Formats: sequence, structure tokens, C-alpha cells
Amino acid sequence: MSSSNTLKQLLNIFWLRPETALWREIDIRTMSAFEMRSPSLDLGCGDGGYSFIRAGGEFDMSFDAFRSVTQLDQFFQNVDIFDSFDESLSTAVTKPPKYQIDVGFDHKINLLKKAGQIGLYRSLKQGDANQSLPFPDASFNSIFSNIVYWLDSPEFVISEIYRIMKPGAVACLMLPNRTLPQFSFYNQLYVKGGDSHWKFLEMLDRGRFADNIRQAKSLAEWKAMFKQAGLEIKRHHTHLSKLTIQTWDIGLRPLFPVLLEMANELSPEKLVSIKEKWIQTMSAFIEPLIKIDKEISGDEEPAFHCFELRK
Repeated sequence: MSSSNTLKQLLNIFWLRPETALWREIDIRTMSAFEMRSPSLDLGCGDGGYSFIRAGGEFDMSFDAFRSVTQLDQFFQNVDIFDSFDESLSTAVTKPPKYQIDVGFDHKINLLKKAGQIGLYRSLKQGDANQSLPFPDASFNSIFSNIVYWLDSPEFVISEIYRIMKPGAVACLMLPNRTLPQFSFYNQLYVKGGDSHWKFLEMLDRGRFADNIRQAKSLAEWKAMFKQAGLEIKRHHTHLSKLTIQTWDIGLRPLFPVLLEMANELSPEKLVSIKEKWIQTMSAFIEPLIKIDKEISGDEEPAFHCFELRK
């Protein structure tokens, strides 16, 4: 699947939150050299949509990530609206992925149920990655994870990743750089600035700053953790410029609940027609941003690291 098709698929499932598609497409391009070799593990797979698209799978235009959500009225109260599952809704896969991943692991059963519908994972396992991972030593040849920075102790989970890797195995980890907090509107204008005029940004932040970027670290700090765990850096890239992060930081987030309500009033035929125009329009703006992401960083370090680590 070409990058443009990948972006189209991401915009298809995240059409009402195109800023998410922007971020994920840059992730996919950044980790393009990484291969999932069996036995493989997607650590923190969620609903599997990201890894499915990266593996070349395609969804029908009638499908998106927002068909099964709950508590939309509490969107601005930090509720996870995606932690739900409606078994009456089937996932419309039009093209299967080019490969399968042996194990998808996540702590939310509803997301795993969604992941079970897309034909990407040979097996699914529920568990808490803050605890010892429920796999024997030397289990996997490849591991992908984008959740290490959500966890209480990155040192611990990195040591666990090392433990379950076979000799010569490679793990691809997405990890926040020290600059990520600096690019947050909420952090800069309200948390650090202390100006009460910006308190309303709490609604947009929705707990992301406190929960998701508390583990932002420099390259030297991440390197020290890998060395302590016994992992060698095979490749390292940085990505996600300040402009990209600030675009994502707001995006269509404030409008999302009402946009979804409006979309739910459309007939299936009208929805697909509008989505096609929406995706075409969004692509015209997002594709150039993706291409210049690294160029516009200037002297500022990008917000994320992508590490490929060998045991």
C-alpha cells in the first residue's frame, strides 16, 4: 500500500478527527523500515486499526472508528468514548492485511473485541502492561508498541520487552521526546503560565498532558534505559514537529461531539458521499504537512522518537 493510500485509509476511519490521521500517517512513514517477523506482538494494540492499515488492510467507506462510542455527552470530562463494543456492528474489511500479527495485547476488552473483527491478529490477550507481561522468556522475533509512555514505569516495561524477545529480535517503540510538553498549548499557557484565562484548555486537554506525556524524555535518557535493559539501538528517528503537534493538539477536537451527532443523522449513502469529499479536501491540506514535517522543525527537536531496538 502506498503512503497516499495509507493516509486515505486513516482519514477514512478518523475522518471526524483528521488530526489523528495526520499523526498516524507520520508514524507509519517513520517506521517504514520495521518488519513484523513471526512470532510477533502488538503491545497495546487497541482496536488494531493502526496496525491493520500499516499492514496494507483496507476498510469500506461505510466504516469508521466512531460507529461504536458511548458517553459522548461526557467527551469533555475525560471519558474514553471508544471503550465500548457493539456486536451488532460488523467491521467492513474490503482488503485483508498483507500479513498477520501473532498476538495483540491490550488492557481494554472492548478494544480487543473490535481488534478481533479485522483478521489481523492470530490471537488476542488481555492484560496490564504495568505488570509482568504474560509471555514466556524469548517468545517473539518482533514487537511493536506505542504505549510505553502511558505506563507507570517505562524502565520496567522495557526490561519486560527485553525478556520476551528472542535473541536477535527487534522491537519498534514510539516514545515522546522532552520537547513534547513544550508544544502543548495546555501546558504552556495554563499549567506553566498559570493564567486563569486559559483554564478552558482543560476541556481540550482531556487529561492527555497528565496521563500521556509524563514520560517525555531526552534521547540520552531513553538510551540509558535501553542500555540498562540490554537493548541495542538499531535505528533511531525523530518525528512530529511543533506545528504538527499543535495542529493535532486542537484539530477538530472541539467540534467532534457535534460533528458526530450530525454524521449520525445521515443516511448510509449520503454519509459515504460526504466522506469521499471530506477525505479529498483533508488530504489536500494534510499531505503537504506530512511531507514538510521534518523540514519545519528548524532548531527545535521533534516531539517523538521512533526506536528500533535489537536484543
